[in-house]
Amino acid sequence: MVSAIDGAMVSVTLSGPPLGRTIIMLEEPARNTVAQDALRERLQVAMFRIVTIPVVDGLNMKSIIGFLDDLRITSGLLVGDGAGAELAWDLAAAHRERFTGLVVIDRGHPRVPDSDGIVRDGDCPAVVVDTTVLVEGRSAHGVARASRRHVHADFRLVDLAGPPSSQHFTAQLATEIVMRALSC
Repeated sequence: MVSAIDGAMVSVTLSGPPLGRTIIMLEEPARNTVAQDALRERLQVAMFRIVTIPVVDGLNMKSIIGFLDDLRITSGLLVGDGAGAELAWDLAAAHRERFTGLVVIDRGHPRVPDSDGIVRDGDCPAVVVDTTVLVEGRSAHGVARASRRHVHADFRLVDLAGPPSSQHFTAQLATEIVMRALSC
């Protein structure tokens, strides 16, 4: 399905069983599509319904909420990587009623200085949903650890088992998503 909300033209896809728990994935289109497909396949086998929203220029929180409204999706677990993780943190903070949990990869809360010392959003509210942060590397670990104070719910920090293109990464991410989705 191609949707346009606030000028964002996005090819939103919906897969998996219609009655399964919903996973909302914010993906960077340039990332490893083989790994993304393998992740979605694992989640479908686990009976999850998956909404995939590619993170493109012009996509913002209002657009994402509009896409979910168009699909009549009122809640789900939010998953983000790269720029998708940044949007996921903002969405979970601003629309806590819409999301049952949050899983992000290599990104800390927007109020925490990143590895370059840049604070992306000093006014971002705390997240009040159960959150898992998967990280690779020392600097990302420090940023994620500092993010704990901006999560007023269960917080889980996990070191990645391998690079994002590896089967270990895909298996680990799928496991963390399932664990977080079933704990809600």
